[in-house]
This record gives sequence, C-alpha cells and structure tokens, in this order.
Amino acid sequence: MTIERTAKSELQDSEMKPVVQRVLDVDGLSTRLDGKLIVDSVSLSVDRGEVVGVVGANGSGKTTLMRTLAGLIDADSGRVSIDGDWFDSASENRSSRRMRARKVAYMPQSAESHPFSAFESVLMGRYPHLGRFQLEGSADRDLAWRAMERTSTTEFVNRKLDTLSGGERQRVVLARVLVQEADLLLMDEPTASLDLRHQILTMDLVREEVGRRNAGAVVILHDLSLSARYCDRLVIMNEGKKIADGTPWEVLTPGNLRVAFGVEGLVEPDPVTGKPHVLLLGSEDSSGEELVGAGRKVHLICGAGSGRELMHQLKVAGYEVSAGVLGTGDSDREAAERLGLEYVSAPPFATISDEQHEAHMELVRDADHVVLCAMAVGMNNVRNVVAAAGATSLFVIEPPGVSGESGDLEVGDYTDGLASGLRRGLIEQFGEVPESTLLFELARAQG
Repeated sequence: MTIERTAKSELQDSEMKPVVQRVLDVDGLSTRLDGKLIVDSVSLSVDRGEVVGVVGANGSGKTTLMRTLAGLIDADSGRVSIDGDWFDSASENRSSRRMRARKVAYMPQSAESHPFSAFESVLMGRYPHLGRFQLEGSADRDLAWRAMERTSTTEFVNRKLDTLSGGERQRVVLARVLVQEADLLLMDEPTASLDLRHQILTMDLVREEVGRRNAGAVVILHDLSLSARYCDRLVIMNEGKKIADGTPWEVLTPGNLRVAFGVEGLVEPDPVTGKPHVLLLGSEDSSGEELVGAGRKVHLICGAGSGRELMHQLKVAGYEVSAGVLGTGDSDREAAERLGLEYVSAPPFATISDEQHEAHMELVRDADHVVLCAMAVGMNNVRNVVAAAGATSLFVIEPPGVSGESGDLEVGDYTDGLASGLRRGLIEQFGEVPESTLLFELARAQG
C-alpha cells in the first residue's frame, strides 16, 4: 500500500513539473568556406519558448553558422537536431531537406529584391507546407494577410518587392517568416535596415511569435543592449568559436567585450527595463572615431585609492582627467602619475596649504564636471572637500559599505564631523550617485 502511494505521488510530481522541450541542438558544428574554417566546433541549444541571441564582431562566423543551421551550407563536421530530428551533410537527402524547410524559417541578413508583389513574397512562406503540385488555398492567403497586418506591411500588398526600400523589404520578409509557422526561427540581423521604432516592433514580434506558438528563435544582433533586452540567452562568437553562452548578465561582461570586440565597456542595469545596458567606452585602436568623453574635462577629488578605477575608466572613455591634492605615497597619486594626469602635489600627510588649495581650485574651475569620490577625510585634506563646492557640475559618489545610525552610507571622517557636514550639504545640492553609474550620468549630462 505504501509502495503504491509512493509511486502515485512520484507520478503526480512528474506530471506537475513542466517538461522543457529542446527545439535545437547543435553538436560540434564546423563549417569551411573555400577551404577556410569559418565555424569551429560550435555546440549550442535552444529550448521551446526561448530566444537566443548571437553576437560578435564582423567576421566572427555568425552568418555562416546561421546559414549552416538553415541547411543552406553543408557542415564540414558535427550534427544539428531540429525538434529531435538529426541532420548532417552525409545523410541529408531531398526528404530530410523538405522536413527541415517545414521546421525552420530563415530570415537572411539582406532582404532580396525581385519583381514579385509583396503579398506573393509573403505567400512563399507557405510553400514548405504544400504538396508538390498543390496551390495555395484561402487559409494560406488568410495567414499571409494576417502576417502582413502584424508587420504593418499591408500598404505594400500589391507593390513589387524591388520598388520597396531596404527597411520595407525587411518587414515583408519578416511577414514571410511568420507565415511559415516554423518551430525554429533563424534570423540574421532582422533589425539591420530598420529605424528605431521598427527595430523594437520587430523584436516584440519575435518574442510574441516564440511565446504564442512555443517555438524557438536564434537571432543575430549587433546592438548589444537590444540583445540583452529581448534575448533569454546570448552566445558570443569570436574567430569562429563560441566563447560565451549564458544569460545576458553572464555573457555581457567587460572581459568578454574586450575579447570579442576589442573595446572597453561598462554594463549596468537599464534604468527602465532593468536589463543589461552596454556603454562602449572605446578602444586603443578606435580608428579615429570620437569617444564619448572626447573634448570634455573631468576632475576627480579623491585619495587613498578611492579614484583609481575611475581614473582608468574616464581615460578610456576619452575624457581629459585631472585630480585634486594628492600626497606622496598615496595610491591615487601613483595611479595619476601612471596615467599622466595633472594633479596638485603635496608632501605625505601634510595639511593642504593656501597655495595648493588655489592650484586645486583652478583645476576645479577648468573642469566641465567634478567628481567627489568616497574618500576618507582628515584635517590635513579637508580642503579637498571644500574645493568641491566650487564646482558648477558636481557628482558625489555614494560610498560602499554599511549604513550608519543616520541611515546614510558612511565615509571615514576624522574631522569631528566637519567633512561629513560639508559632504551632506553637497549631496543636498547635487545629489549622490553610485560609482558604477557615473559614466552613464556623465554621458547624460553631456546631452
């Protein structure tokens, strides 16, 4: 009796747990073009209901991977499973290609131009579901019309595809992908030719289609923040290899951006969506492109290591950076010297003199923005905090750590409350920001 109850309980538990269905499995896929290895031993998977984004620099193998998955290019080695059916170049025949065509809808990077009407082009998405000599029926035409309504392309219904703009053709091709009702959507830069509004609408449609039919999608995107907003997982390609695979937060790291794109970047929560937002700061070989901080001066009031990371980040972002009064042996002074920053020199642990304070004030007045770091303050350097009051654009960095009795986050104050009082007055006037969001705040302040 006990055994029966246990078995029944286990059966009920198994019925309650949702079974995740895999729509795509890629095992060790490699592809060569003209004898050159373009995709190198890539393995990945997509579950039903999941949108997976593929990102990477130009030439990293993204499009070749997508065309191989779609069956347009023969793989050199490896296997692809779509909805449990395995395909490889050695065993694929006409029948298996037709089966793949029913299961996979492919949207190319560039929408083709031909003299068919937009409606005829969309209706072509129904061909894999028709018999060899079967013509489209009213149900197929209804599906095509609804797909054009969803993509806002009904106004082009009788227009020839070669008379449409690139973005308009892209939306017609998206309608053709939707009307195919495939289990797997493979989309190569579906937003590339679109304006901002239609980029959002396109990705909304992809998510809606995947959720509505419990399908899966693999989407190549160049906009990393857009990828993070719409994709459940991201895969980064670099030189034909998969170098990262996971959630957007796991994949979009400064280290991965550096390896895959050769850029420095910050990844912070988008203030609206909470998804990762990527701010590219530039690179050493940015080919003359203007960096976000180009032509702007930022002055750091720091000490004892509180400004080292920001010095580097600001320099990489293209800002001209200076620092306040720094004593000999201070780690921020050492960092400023390594980076070639202008600062005001002082002996170790010496009280800031009138001359040093005036030199500091000149740097404050000359800067577009001043940043007061979360540094410890004693009577010897309290005039650094006084200097911050001379700024017209000031960012007070919120200190890390545990809140004090007042509820405010504490910094080291060895001035009997003088420094804390000065700091609170500056916060009341200018507010307070976490160090992690400073680069975003500076970019916003520049308009």
